[in-house]
Order: sequence, then C-alpha cells, then structure tokens
Amino acid sequence: MTYWIDLFTGETWKQFRDAGSRISGFSMNSKSAAAKVKPGDVFLCYLTGVMRWVGALRVTASSKNTDPIWGKGLFPIRFEVEPIIELEPEYGMPMAELEGKVAFYQGAKDRGKFKGIIRKSLNPLSAKDGELIFNLLDDSKINPNFLPVDPNQH
Repeated sequence: MTYWIDLFTGETWKQFRDAGSRISGFSMNSKSAAAKVKPGDVFLCYLTGVMRWVGALRVTASSKNTDPIWGKGLFPIRFEVEPIIELEPEYGMPMAELEGKVAFYQGAKDRGKFKGIIRKSLNPLSAKDGELIFNLLDDSKINPNFLPVDPNQH
C-alpha cells in the first residue's frame, strides 16, 4: 500500500463531498503517477490555502466516471474511493503539527515549500510519513479540535 498526496482547495473539497465523496480526480499532468496507483492505496487529502489535512480515501478502482463534479475543473484522471476519514476544514489537522515529525518538514527552513511534496497531487509519501499523517488524522476525527479557518484562505 502506498500513501499519496491528494490536494484540494476549500471549493474542490466541498464539491468532492457534495458529489458523494466517491470519486477523486486529477489533471492530465498526473497521468504517469496515476498509472502507479493501486486499489488499497490511500489518498491523504490536504487543503491548500488553510494548510490542513482533512481526509484519507482508500482507492478501490480506477474510474471512467465523467460526471461534472468540480465545476470548472474536469480532472479527467479519476479513481473510485472509499472515504476512511473526512473532516470539515475547521477540524482538519494543521500542517504545523508535522514540524520535525516528517521527512518533508524537519524545521522552519522547510516551512511553506515542504521540500516540494505538496506542490502537486499524487506525490507519494514514505510509509512512515503516510502512517503518521493517517494516525494524526484519525486522532483528529476521534478528538475534534475546532480551529477557525480564514475564509480568505479557503
């Protein structure tokens, strides 16, 4: 099993959830990485702008679905997913909680760029980093902690 980055904006996260949280899509730029995704892999969902981790989705299959889920963005490379964890942005796990705990965010020098790992969707994470993020997301689901979200960053 591989953990992969699945980037969302506040708007695309809402659209994904409004559509039933069963199809995750990616741009054609992700075609080569998408070919490596297998059923059982997990997409870890990160909200850009507010810098929060908000979900974990288990991949069940590739998808031929062409429903207009994301409005302006077609995101034609699609996977059927099963939600494991879905959080509202206000309950998402802040990226700041990972400082010093993951390879891509060892300290202040990595802040903002995070060694490029969240520059695009379908970047793979190490098993160690993926498991840590998954476990922290699960803890956020079990023990919710409300943190307001700036609507201008959404």
